[in-house]
Formats: sequence, C-alpha cells, structure tokens
Amino acid sequence: MSTATPVQPAASHQGVFARCPLISFFVMAYAFSWIVWSPWVLGEDGAQVLPRGLSVPTSAARLLLAAGILAGPTLSAFIMTATTEGREGVRHLLGRLVLWRVGIPWYLFSLLGVPLIMLLGTMIYSGDLPNLGALGGHSYLLSYLATYVFVVVLGGPLFEEIGWRGFALARMEALHGPLLASVILGVLWALWHLPEFLVPSWAASSGGGGILGITLFIVTAITFTIGNNVGV
Repeated sequence: MSTATPVQPAASHQGVFARCPLISFFVMAYAFSWIVWSPWVLGEDGAQVLPRGLSVPTSAARLLLAAGILAGPTLSAFIMTATTEGREGVRHLLGRLVLWRVGIPWYLFSLLGVPLIMLLGTMIYSGDLPNLGALGGHSYLLSYLATYVFVVVLGGPLFEEIGWRGFALARMEALHGPLLASVILGVLWALWHLPEFLVPSWAASSGGGGILGITLFIVTAITFTIGNNVGV
C-alpha cells in the first residue's frame, strides 16, 4: 500500500524571503535604492569619494532619485508580494493603486491643504509672510496645480507608498499595533534617506545636515507616518 507524501508548508519551499518578509523587504529596499543613488551621493555633488570629475547634472540627479525609488521600495514590494502571496497578491496590490473614489474633501486637502500647511509653517518659522515673488508671484499657484500630478508621480511619494504603506505597514501593524508600527516605519523610512544627506543641496532642502538635521528629519517622518496612518 502506498503512502501519501505529507504536504509541506509553502513557506518551507520559499526560503528566507517568505520566512522573514519584512526584513527581506527593507534590506532590498535599502540596497536597491542606495546602489542606484551611489553615483550621485558619492560623486562631486556628494561625499566626493569617487574619481574627480564625476558630477551628476541636476536633471540626471532627479532621474536617479526616481529610479532609486522604483528600484527600492517599489520593486521590493512587488518581489515580496509575489513571493509571499503569488499572482493574486500582486493583482491586489496593483488594484489598490486605483482606489480613487474618495470624498471630495480629501482631494481638496491633497491639492490645497498641504501647500497651506507648508505656507503656515513657513510663516511660523520665519515670523513673516513668505515672498511669493521669489516663486514667480501669484502665477505660481497656477503652475503648482498644473505640475502637481507630475511631481507626485515622479517626485517620489506615489511609488514609495507601494512599499512603505502598501506592503510593509499592514504586516508591521499585525505584529506591533498601529502606533508602534507607524513609529518604527517612520524611523526606517527616514533612515532610508541617509545617503541623500551626503549631498549638501539635498540636506539643505530637507532641514539641514548633521546629527540635528537628521534627527529632525526622523521626527518629521514619524509624524508623517502616524498622520498618514490615522488618515487611512
């Protein structure tokens, strides 16, 4: 009489990725992005450890930033989703990108609320009204609305969220609860940006370099993560 071969758990055949999905995701996200960014952050515009003369033009730097995002959290999210959930999981992840039927107030907040908060923050920080003339005057508002989608798509936030919030956050919440998961994710998300602090121009636009600038950036990332989680 023949005996049936016991069915082994799927995870035993999928290796370390399936056994440690969150660790695998973050390792890949960091590694892929940092490798893509390395010509920029290690060249003349950054740490200056590569051969002299290697300078990345501004337009190319922006492309590297976008490519690093796609190669990091975005690609890692799809790799890990395919590994742990198969094709159905990938379809579900893609489907969540087009859940656009939300209330009009959320669209208004996205388009107008965020810049208003930035405007108020600038006024509180500087103690004075911002100089709209430096941005091109009142016509800046029209140009802002016209370029909003382009900035969101290629500037980072949309594709980053496939990894941070689309893949990692729900799994972290299952282990640590919403608040602690948001804090941990905020720290890891901020530390993912560390190589960019080697570029003085990027550091200056993100609150400054050094330990203080990095600390403030981490605190900001944590508050953003908690706020996004509450919004969801």
